[in-house]
Amino acid sequence: MLCIDNHKDVLAVLAEVLQNSGYSTLTASSGSEGLRLLRATSVHLVILDYEMPIMNGDLIAQAIRRYKPGLPIILFTAAADNVSDRVRQNVNSVVHKPDFSGLLGALKKLAEESASK
Repeated sequence: MLCIDNHKDVLAVLAEVLQNSGYSTLTASSGSEGLRLLRATSVHLVILDYEMPIMNGDLIAQAIRRYKPGLPIILFTAAADNVSDRVRQNVNSVVHKPDFSGLLGALKKLAEESASK
């Protein structure tokens, strides 16, 4: 999975939590870096922050939807309460940062939904 967050300390903790839970992760500290990684590697899910400079989570999610329409996207953000319905329609889940147990729950739910298809 690919994790995109401009705060490198948050990105490091996020990657550690996911890796300790059995997930392999790639990390990117900007939207453009994340999109480059997405095109260069095989990614099955993206976790991204909403509030980032230059390219926010909404713009990144829109770019991902154009490139890989069915790729699951989780918006993991401290601004979860401020994410509009329009943005929410472009992602599979919105989880309030730093609720790592909520994030792991969202990952489990996406895996279950994928397995039932």
